[in-house]
Amino acid sequence: MLDYLLPYKKNILWDELLALKKERDLWWERPSAQKFLRPIEEAPIVESSFQDFKGAEIRVGLREEISDEVYNQVLESAKSLIPWKKGPFNIFETLIDAEWRSDQKWDRLLPHLPSIENKTVLDIGCNNGYFMFRMAEYNPKMVLGIDPVLPFSAQFQFIQKYAQNNKIHHELFGVEHLGLFKEVFDVIFSMGIIYHHRNPIAQLVEIREALVPGGEVIIETIGIPGEESYALFPEDRYARMGNTWFVPTLSCFINWLKKAKFIDVEVVADSDLTEDEQRLTDWCPPPMQSLKDSLDENDPSKTIEGHPAPRRFCLKAKKKGGK
Repeated sequence: MLDYLLPYKKNILWDELLALKKERDLWWERPSAQKFLRPIEEAPIVESSFQDFKGAEIRVGLREEISDEVYNQVLESAKSLIPWKKGPFNIFETLIDAEWRSDQKWDRLLPHLPSIENKTVLDIGCNNGYFMFRMAEYNPKMVLGIDPVLPFSAQFQFIQKYAQNNKIHHELFGVEHLGLFKEVFDVIFSMGIIYHHRNPIAQLVEIREALVPGGEVIIETIGIPGEESYALFPEDRYARMGNTWFVPTLSCFINWLKKAKFIDVEVVADSDLTEDEQRLTDWCPPPMQSLKDSLDENDPSKTIEGHPAPRRFCLKAKKKGGK
């Protein structure tokens, strides 16, 4: 059930976590969940000898390993899980070209990546696990990804059905459950999550408390240009997103981490968000909307609401303590 977390049990509110796990597992019994569960169950079982997590595409399986019939079954299961928001994945030589080129975000942080070899890692808001598969290349002790969205969990389970990597785990927990973990993780990733929540400082404090002393965080957000320390608080939507609360300048973002008592705050990336990184594809088609639909067609430096267009900021920081 949660056996992979037993080595950390003394630092976890264990009974509460077990109750949460039991409650979230029941989500799969909802009638609305069957359309996500069915493709996983119907995807044929295939043992592949090929895995490659080093490149832009998470690659599992070779076309020559399976028959045309099995290949078509795998392909139909993958298509049944559209839309794919994060990727790219390559399953038996079929490219799942997701909305987000998540490899570009990974490449930006790669020169600053903390050591995760034999480390315990948390990926908050992990979506379908793309970044966890990239982490698996570096031989972590354990990676836990949390995201309370059934379609994302289903996509992870589909990929994992063929990757079968026992170091990475996906649970339907949310960022609000961080408080169940105290000094458990050596490294925490929070990639594009913090602006979706109403109290960024409280979230950062919980991230810090979930880290071991000396642990490190990689945290990424959308942001706006500006030299001063302030954050946009949209009245309604920002770039069509209704679940956006605070959109900071870079200096504001840095100050958030300092206010949360992180040390050694380092700027990993400060870059434009472009349609090369986020766009609609055959695997995330209309009526889904993407970056292009969120910007003013006459002035792409602004969102359709008239706010400054989003940039991507990524920071790295440490918790005090440790050696």
